[in-house]
Amino acid sequence: MAKTLPPGIYIPTPTFFQDEPADEQPVDVDAITRHVKFLCSAGVHGIVCMGSTGEAVHLNEEERQLVLRTARKAMDDTSPKAKLIAGCSQESVRGTLHLIEQAANSGAEYAMVLPPSYFLTWASCRSDVIYSFYTTVADKSPIPIIIYNFPGVTQQMDTTQETIVKLATHPNIVGIKCTDGNVGKAAYICANTNPAQFTLMSGSADAFVPFLSVGAQGCIPGFGNIAPRILCELFHLYTNHATDKWKEIQSLQAKIVGADHAFFRWNGISGLKAAMQSILGYGGLPRTPLLPTTSEQQQNIVEAVESALEIERQLASKSSS
Repeated sequence: MAKTLPPGIYIPTPTFFQDEPADEQPVDVDAITRHVKFLCSAGVHGIVCMGSTGEAVHLNEEERQLVLRTARKAMDDTSPKAKLIAGCSQESVRGTLHLIEQAANSGAEYAMVLPPSYFLTWASCRSDVIYSFYTTVADKSPIPIIIYNFPGVTQQMDTTQETIVKLATHPNIVGIKCTDGNVGKAAYICANTNPAQFTLMSGSADAFVPFLSVGAQGCIPGFGNIAPRILCELFHLYTNHATDKWKEIQSLQAKIVGADHAFFRWNGISGLKAAMQSILGYGGLPRTPLLPTTSEQQQNIVEAVESALEIERQLASKSSS
């Protein structure tokens, strides 16, 4: 059996770039190091590099490896028990395995893989194609596979719950990130898989508690980039005190929904990075062709997340006292 994915909070980190030269925007190693250490010091259980938040599609192979090596070192220096997940998505089995091998050599412990979707009209939507793709990759992968179900970046291709349950029996497929928002589907998967061998993760903070309530074991939330302690606190409360602190759990979940939408959904990666620049002092610009947010958009996002940040600051103060 492959090593299972431990329950918890795993943050999908942005890839930070230097502003100059503008036509190249080289990877900002210092900002990546700073951010990973910030997240690890907040108590997260793992880091995801090269996911959608990490602008994986904007990076070449050398940059992907640089990001992973940088994150791995920062994690080893700050929280060596935290797990490193690498996004390793390509349309072919061969290309996906190539990225996975590079990721494993750069320190990644798990590979998160999107289903192929380019030839959606002809074949990729067929369950037998998806099953064959994942099992062939898993058969040869040197590290365990996490399915990444995100219809928003795969032409709305949504892997069926029956296919996911079938894939979960593979010894080298250990989990799924559900960025589909489908709590009912998550409940079906949790009811028909072994939680000791297959870890289901919510893909966003706004539905974290609903996913937990049907059997999810954690979350991979972009919102955690500015408020990691809130997510860790929610996970802790639900895992250890669900029966006697339900109102507190509900209140925390309710307070982050609007902030999560503002931070990540209003302006995507551009808005996320702009908000981080204002709140954390780093974030920078997305890589072109994505455009930066306007000053007005940036201010609107910062104002919308302030109530959640107040809770985050209280938790930070509590942990340091």
